Amino acid sequence: MANNSLEVKKVGITVWAAIVGFGFTNRNTALFVLAFVAFLLFGVLDIYYLYLERKFRDNFNRLTRIIGGYGTNEDDAWSERAKGNFLKPDSSTTFLQQLPSTLKSWSNLPYLIAFLITIALLVVSLPAA
Repeated sequence: MANNSLEVKKVGITVWAAIVGFGFTNRNTALFVLAFVAFLLFGVLDIYYLYLERKFRDNFNRLTRIIGGYGTNEDDAWSERAKGNFLKPDSSTTFLQQLPSTLKSWSNLPYLIAFLITIALLVVSLPAA
């Protein structure tokens, strides 16, 4: 899962840089807005991967406690709810609630830097040709 997050970052930064470079070439501020939208979409995808990774770790630790005989009542209740289907996909959007804690992660520093650069490019006008 960490590899997926890295790949999303690499592709996202590449797309962002290409759109920003094209914006400079054409002196078109609308392309900077497009770069911001692309940045936002890749960022949400990366947040989702981080959410899945944390959820996987929680489930792994819970199963380890249960198998090792150290399960709590909460672990047993979770096991009953899951009914053996530990890989059931979560179709909810609860991962968006983790946005504040995810942004504090060092792994999202490239997105924060790209966000600040994009905002600066939108605020500062481009020089005339």
